Amino acid sequence: MSIRIISLDEIFGEYRGLIKSLSDLYDKDPLPPHCYLVYDLFHEIDNTDLVLKLSEGEIVSYVLVWRSPRVYGVHIWRFDKDLLSKIYFPPDRRAFVHVYDEDEKIISLIEERLREIGFSNIERREYYDMTCGEKDFSPSNNESIAVRLDVEHIDVFIDLMRSMGREIDYEEAFEILRKRRYYGVIIDDKLVSIASRYLTLDKIHMIGDVYTRPEYRGRGYAKAATSAITREAVSTGALAALHVETSNEPALRVYKRIGYKIVRRNYWLIAYPQ
Repeated sequence: MSIRIISLDEIFGEYRGLIKSLSDLYDKDPLPPHCYLVYDLFHEIDNTDLVLKLSEGEIVSYVLVWRSPRVYGVHIWRFDKDLLSKIYFPPDRRAFVHVYDEDEKIISLIEERLREIGFSNIERREYYDMTCGEKDFSPSNNESIAVRLDVEHIDVFIDLMRSMGREIDYEEAFEILRKRRYYGVIIDDKLVSIASRYLTLDKIHMIGDVYTRPEYRGRGYAKAATSAITREAVSTGALAALHVETSNEPALRVYKRIGYKIVRRNYWLIAYPQ
């Protein structure tokens, strides 16, 4: 057996400064998109593409593309026309493009590029980024009805996913529950509401997949599940953060009651394949 001892300089060489620049972006601002940048590079590298623009060794712009079997997640930070021409991902599934800019010309250029790639229908939506820290957290009074989901809940989890229009099999459900943390509310052996944590870093946890079956809404179940997953995040000293469409007033009310605050507004472009 051959054993070789190597240093970081040998591993990274001239790119050591680049890695520090990546780390500095996240340290200064752990909110999206930088949390996605760090998480995807270290935990989803096989599913991630990244194009950077550098100036004197510092990152001044980037495009991050994450691929799942169902969707693309794309983050465009500090728009740059040169980088835009390098964006390419096959138009074979939906793409959720996060645009961290409100300039109409920039958004139109990105839409134009998506059409050039081959996406036919592009929706423009507005989302808020919201955060909650330990001092702001105000738990739901009925948080205790939310339970952590694991493999024993796969059947009811699959059933709920189908009610959301997402067809998944046992293997995919197992992988989702393995990689993400879910809390849910179960009524009469039926999973009726869920909330998840899909990204975990030291400074921030991203919360999502908050959903309640229509016939069970208005009973505080989403608040209970979201409260449980938020408690886990803030108890570590991290921020809990989530995205919510600006027009989703019921969800906004729930999140604000738990302690979430709006920190900014972003545009999302949702592009559909032909």
